[in-house]
Amino acid sequence: MTATKSIRPRRAGASALAAGAFLLLALTGCAPASDSGAELKTDDFEASIADWRQKLDDCMLDAGFDLNQTNADGTPSESIDISQFDMAEFDKAYAACTDKVGEPPVDESLPTEDELFESQLVFASCMRELGYDYPDPVKGNGGMTPAFGPETDPNDIDACSAKANALEQQ
Repeated sequence: MTATKSIRPRRAGASALAAGAFLLLALTGCAPASDSGAELKTDDFEASIADWRQKLDDCMLDAGFDLNQTNADGTPSESIDISQFDMAEFDKAYAACTDKVGEPPVDESLPTEDELFESQLVFASCMRELGYDYPDPVKGNGGMTPAFGPETDPNDIDACSAKANALEQQ
């Protein structure tokens, strides 16, 4: 994550940035594929993401931020209590560590952002063909947001999802 300007976020903004960073860590397995063309086997990707995460955790620990928190029963925590961190310092450490360790690996077997968008267009078109007032997605907004009401037939959703998924698998 490289920024062209240095902006000192306020505490609330820093908390939001940290939450976003942790969301990034949690979702790295769901990231769209890049255009490198290389294919990773699932086991290879899982090993590479685990290796990257360990390097990032080690770097952050060296900077004074323990990201490997545990629950009261000693099991690994799925969330991190960021209230204990100075968020301005955390943001600096995270930026330095991602510069050092690099961005998280990408699972090349997942569809690209463009492929996902095309499948969303197919889904939206299918829903309109079935009589629903369903808008096209907006590219770059991360996904489709319309909610389904009680009048939406789950079979219609399944049928349109199948059309969209068929496009992704081509």
